[in-house]
Amino acid sequence: MDLLIHATLTVSGERAQLPAVEARIATLLAAEASAGEFEAHHGDDALAYDFKVRGGIPFPAFAAVSQEFPGVTIIAEWVNVAAGRRGRACLSQGSITEHVEEALDMGAGEAPNRYLAAAADGTIRLAFALQRRAAGEWAGYVLNHERDALFRITRDGDAVELLATEGATEWAWRWRGSIDMDAAAAEAVLPPQSLDPELYAELESLAESFVGDGFWLRDAPEADNAIEIDRFARYGYTVRDANIRAARLHRLRAGLGADEALVHSTLDADAVWIAELLRRYWAA
Repeated sequence: MDLLIHATLTVSGERAQLPAVEARIATLLAAEASAGEFEAHHGDDALAYDFKVRGGIPFPAFAAVSQEFPGVTIIAEWVNVAAGRRGRACLSQGSITEHVEEALDMGAGEAPNRYLAAAADGTIRLAFALQRRAAGEWAGYVLNHERDALFRITRDGDAVELLATEGATEWAWRWRGSIDMDAAAAEAVLPPQSLDPELYAELESLAESFVGDGFWLRDAPEADNAIEIDRFARYGYTVRDANIRAARLHRLRAGLGADEALVHSTLDADAVWIAELLRRYWAA
């Protein structure tokens, strides 16, 4: 049996050219027997098609359009849950210029010790990736809609210490308290303590992977953000300094009500408390 694939294809290019591109895609899809079910969500600067298909994405139609209209770029993103695979491809001038496919468990949403909490409008309240370094010691990367940091947590019984960076490769802030207290006052680390180079390299790699898999930043180059900004406008999400990728946010929100907040976690059982710690200390 062919497996059901969920795919989003986004076509961007000159605004004046998009109506002709849309008409051509409609003609080609009408003739494509395997096009399957799809919905169109078009904006002023991009055309977007959400597909549910069996057997394969209708790439030939979109490849033909990219060849006929050399000025457009087509980004395809797909998830095949049953096969445990996801992928991304870029079409330009009739050719695939980028193609990545990987197991779903490699993604930010399924890898272990990841956490995401967002408001109904998509605003990131708290998101982090975590790794355990030793007994009673964890380190990772945390962000919300307006700032980010590397962090290290040590715990001895109920006593905890949180260290976090602020724009440099050094520990700038410290919180000392317990896992059951309401809040702990932030203390400046004076003088700031430089991160161990090995730890910094590990956490930078973790941060790059975490952000690259599921998030986009408003201060990235405009060309990189154009598709995400257009999708946010169509879905009614609010653009912040840091944002969840629209395709991922749309999938995670499936089945939730319009006003429901989103919480998604793959934290190990012995690390669940860290989400509340970071919320009360760092994100307060």
